[in-house]
Amino acid sequence: MKSTRKPFLALFILPLLFYSCATVKPLAPANTAVDIPKLVQPLSNIEMPVSVDLNKYFLQAENSVPNKFGDNQQPCEGLRYTYTFTRSPFVITGSNNVVNLKFTGNYGFVASYCAKCSGLLGSGPQCIVPVLSAQCGWGNEPPRRMEISYQSTISVTPDFHLKSKTVLYPAPKPIDRCNVFFGNIDVTDKLIQYITPQLNDLGKQVDAKVAAYNVKPMIAQLWQNLDSETKMGDVGFLYINPQSVRLSNFNLSGSVLNFSVGLSAKPVVTTVSTPQTATPLPNLSTYTPASGFNIYLDLVENYDHLTNMVNQQAKGQTTNVAGRVFIVDNIKVTGTGKQVAIQVDFSGTNNGTIYLVGTPVYNTATHELSFPDLTFDLQTKAWILKAANWMFSNKITEAIRQKATYNFTPFIADSKAKIQSQMSRDMGNGVRSDVSIQDLDIQSIFPTTDKLIIRTLSTGQIKVKVTM
Repeated sequence: MKSTRKPFLALFILPLLFYSCATVKPLAPANTAVDIPKLVQPLSNIEMPVSVDLNKYFLQAENSVPNKFGDNQQPCEGLRYTYTFTRSPFVITGSNNVVNLKFTGNYGFVASYCAKCSGLLGSGPQCIVPVLSAQCGWGNEPPRRMEISYQSTISVTPDFHLKSKTVLYPAPKPIDRCNVFFGNIDVTDKLIQYITPQLNDLGKQVDAKVAAYNVKPMIAQLWQNLDSETKMGDVGFLYINPQSVRLSNFNLSGSVLNFSVGLSAKPVVTTVSTPQTATPLPNLSTYTPASGFNIYLDLVENYDHLTNMVNQQAKGQTTNVAGRVFIVDNIKVTGTGKQVAIQVDFSGTNNGTIYLVGTPVYNTATHELSFPDLTFDLQTKAWILKAANWMFSNKITEAIRQKATYNFTPFIADSKAKIQSQMSRDMGNGVRSDVSIQDLDIQSIFPTTDKLIIRTLSTGQIKVKVTM
């Protein structure tokens, strides 16, 4: 009986041994929970150019002062005159923080001069010498012209209001001068003296109207929008986290006031919503120029995309080792928490599944992700040594390593476009932001179990258009 049982047992065990040698099926690599380092944001100095058209404020100042005025003074002794003065609308130019306001005034007058009056003639004071008379730009004569110019220097007060100091400069200049003299009196110069108070009133109205412009609501609106969380599509949630605010010097182009709102901020992007307590608008700090923003962003790439890319490159690859054949049938990429695991379904001399693990390395010059240390997982090594020792070869790992690459260039371009689109938006109250992402550089990659977390540094510019 003993002799008959042994052959039967051998016949039963041999197929199992053959099958175990032909098929490789180790356990998948174990997942390890890893804490991803928190984002530590650098202080970003964000420069937001703002343009405000002040034309309507200058027009309000114009409309608050008559565009035509005159006077009639007829003393017995000395200069007697009647004049009219009509001004054209402002022509507005500007540079730096100085507005130049200019208009042309049309004037005309009738004047006479009595050197000596006396009241001894019984009918009140009368001129006792011949009266000299003249007129210019009056009656049928075309009016004469005079160029009037102002300079208005614009600044901002600590309470966010604009402030201007408007003065007549240079002095009124006749274009068509009336050459009328009575003794030592130049009638045109005398006329300029008479109209100067009214012209000064116009300058005061300019200052009053400009002072009514309060920058604070616009700055407060910017601050409020930047101090709140913004959903950025599937990228995550952006919180600018502003720290301080400042205003640059003003620069004028025509009637358009250009300046920059400077913000110091620590922008944060998170994958989950984390609403923050609102921060009140602080007082203005000293202005220092800045060149844009720096934001660390954690972007997410799922393993399906990476799997598809590696399969396109490696599927069907055949490797010959000592007369035996290893054919890649399919590849699946997953994460272990510390490394990336590559599951390879194969056929050929043997068939089955093996696992390789490797640490992701990113090449900043080529934007390529690779795994230079890709090697068999420990469980796979143990199975190979038992079932198919020939597979324990550098030729197989090297062939897969060369194909297991991923170029992030399209990912970077797509992410830049998404961030730029999400951050460019209407902020309300006539405020519109336009964001330009200049660079998005990958700093590090964390292979979590269900996705790749890609830590990037984004640099760019924010421009703000304000319509008031």
